[in-house]
Amino acid sequence: MYDPLAADVIADPYPFYHRLREHDPVYWHGQLDSWVLTGYEECRQVLGDTGHFGSDFRRCGVDIPAAQLSIQSLDPPEHGAIRHLLVSALHAQPAQAAERRLTATAEALLAALPRDGAVDLIPGLARPVALRTVAEFLGVAPPAGPVFEEMSNAIVRSMDAGLEPERAGPGNQARGALAHLLTQWLAEPAADGYLAAVLRARQSADDVPPEVLANSLRAVLHAGYESVSRLLGNVLARIATSEDTARMIGAAGGDLAPLADELIRLDGPVQADARVCVRDRELGGHTVRRGEVLVLMLAAANRDPKVFVDPDVVDVTRRRGVHLAFGRGAHACLGAALGTQQLIAVLKALHATGTWFRCAEAPRYERTATLRGLAALPVHVI
Repeated sequence: MYDPLAADVIADPYPFYHRLREHDPVYWHGQLDSWVLTGYEECRQVLGDTGHFGSDFRRCGVDIPAAQLSIQSLDPPEHGAIRHLLVSALHAQPAQAAERRLTATAEALLAALPRDGAVDLIPGLARPVALRTVAEFLGVAPPAGPVFEEMSNAIVRSMDAGLEPERAGPGNQARGALAHLLTQWLAEPAADGYLAAVLRARQSADDVPPEVLANSLRAVLHAGYESVSRLLGNVLARIATSEDTARMIGAAGGDLAPLADELIRLDGPVQADARVCVRDRELGGHTVRRGEVLVLMLAAANRDPKVFVDPDVVDVTRRRGVHLAFGRGAHACLGAALGTQQLIAVLKALHATGTWFRCAEAPRYERTATLRGLAALPVHVI
């Protein structure tokens, strides 16, 4: 029986994904009360078909708390208005200046790491890069202190409420608290930044309810922090445990985009996404009925040997953008470019400063299944 929160799965889920896919890329998991999809083609098909498979569980009569109604949980046509608004504001952001600031931030954090004794790269590098970047992008001061960290972690843990239902309540409370924080920022926005651009764009988009806007911006803040910091941590762990990865960074020269794309495919933090069947549909030789839940194992799809030759190795010659780490279709990740940009900036800073790492202890992963990331990465800086 596949248990996503089992210690051996948390430590290395990929062998389990391969066995699941070999057994049946679309199979009914009784304990999860869901269809589990591990094949690339099946996941891609569901992501692109909002007519049969939805993110908005209200389409099947499920009551969704108001704090969860956002760009992530609404389907077309409601989804179109909020996505258009957020994408319009995104396109108004200057990309080149952000890239220079990112590189400077990464180099400064690397320079500040102690060279004597062990240092944890999660609070020392991964989290500060992600938090400073998303705060600067939004145009706000970075939230400080353990309260924000605990709220953010509660949301991540609640993504696994299907496995441990007691996680749901604290997660919903944290979503409401972060949305309230965004509402305060929107009441007194800075002169520039993403929030200001959203408000300017909203002048011609009155069909977006204020609570949906606040919840969606909360999702931008949370994903920009948690997903990116976990991506950086996962990649840093690979660098600290694999000399081959370090050599690839050096060999890439000035073009680190292909390597970054491969590392995102292999070590992306988003392991799974959920959909509900809105209309009966044949999928992978099975009939999926209305109201049944599908768990799309995106991290498994990204290592499907039918699509990726030698799927567990880094190959910078692969065609870029094929993986599903950022989703696909209507709900594709809004911040994919910014997240990739941050990873490239860290890789460039490592190469430019000649900074490398060796594990002082084994990396320790958070006990979360939907969003995979490290609780600690103790290393020696070399």
